[in-house]
Amino acid sequence: MGIEALPKLNAFDVVFSMGVLYHRRSPLDHLYQLKDQLVSGGQLVLETLVIEGDLHQALLPQDRYAQMRNVYFIPSVPTMISWLERCGFKEVKMVDISPTTNDEQRTTAWSSEQSLADFLNPDDPTKTVEGYPAPLRALFTARK
Repeated sequence: MGIEALPKLNAFDVVFSMGVLYHRRSPLDHLYQLKDQLVSGGQLVLETLVIEGDLHQALLPQDRYAQMRNVYFIPSVPTMISWLERCGFKEVKMVDISPTTNDEQRTTAWSSEQSLADFLNPDDPTKTVEGYPAPLRALFTARK
């Protein structure tokens, strides 16, 4: 069951959203849905792709991002902080930012399909095969 099917529970001390936000057509609605699950003062832990950039910058891929069809918005860190604050979160912090590496996303015996190396430009691994910035992910915390 997806979060959009849940009622406003206001029941959890901590809610995690890991690698989901950029797959949502409406990232602000997703943030509100996460907030609706937290008790007052509860903490959100959010991991998402980000781009380098200033406030009000976000990448909206044309068709695909790293061969994924369902990537809609990849915000800059300041934009992500702004979105969280706009949704009413407090104590918003960016805890970590790091590039996604081939060591993390690689083929294994359990996942033998294509991996990150197949989705990066072979001549410039700082870009996806579509020409967008390579995956960079950030971890944020915020309180309701």
